[in-house]
Amino acid sequence: MTGRYLVREAKRRGMEVTAFTRQELDITRSDAARETLAKVKPGLVINAASVTSLETCEENPVLSRKVNCEAPEDWAKECGRAGVRFVHLGTDYIFDGKKSSAYLPTDPPSPLSRYGQDKAEGEKRVLRANPHALVVRLAWVYGHGGKTFMSKLPGILAEKEVVELAGGRTGSCTYAGEAARIILDLAAKRAEGIQHGVQAGNTTWKEYAEKALEKMKAKSGKVACREIRELPQQKIVGLKVPRPAFSPLDISGTEKVLGRKIPAWEQGLAEYLKEIGW
Repeated sequence: MTGRYLVREAKRRGMEVTAFTRQELDITRSDAARETLAKVKPGLVINAASVTSLETCEENPVLSRKVNCEAPEDWAKECGRAGVRFVHLGTDYIFDGKKSSAYLPTDPPSPLSRYGQDKAEGEKRVLRANPHALVVRLAWVYGHGGKTFMSKLPGILAEKEVVELAGGRTGSCTYAGEAARIILDLAAKRAEGIQHGVQAGNTTWKEYAEKALEKMKAKSGKVACREIRELPQQKIVGLKVPRPAFSPLDISGTEKVLGRKIPAWEQGLAEYLKEIGW
């Protein structure tokens, strides 16, 4: 999903873009990076590929390791050899959620899941293989056509009278359109190391849902939802793997590099709802 928004934003900026779907390019294949770089000759490579389902990563640790850790290292190394800038996307799930303030780029990872372990190791390997690489951590990303809960939520609110969601979690969230702008802006600034690419402010799934419902009802009376209930994560179907209870990401360093303030998450939500017709 983030990849689609990156392509759209890059083209809007007049950049020449070569994009590959997972069907068109297996990033884990031996020599895939070297062959692709030789053929396309890019000036910038952004790796938006990832196995993001925590449950899938637990069930298929070999796949998770290859996609989230080993392949990014190989691409970072080959980009370094070719003199091509490399950007890798990270996650807030590398943290355990036990901190009481927003996580800094320098805070040590302490993942709760296989996904978090492999993404944390992937970051380390990328920067070790290519010290000039850029890692942009995202969190709770949503957008049109996305499979994440936040992406699907407006449709759920429109159709269901009672919406149940996981409670007890606070974090940063990001509209994929703004994530794409942040990533490309950081790349244009030739940023290196670790940066956080989320929108300003913290939220919970319930607060996000309530704000979305408020905006949707203001636009149209045809919204079914009348109640939003928080449930313990273990009672939500499909959520078998622990997630950090508190994982906001500090963006002060990113804003300093960009020379601008990053919009609040509420603005991103409004932009998303407008995009999908609300």
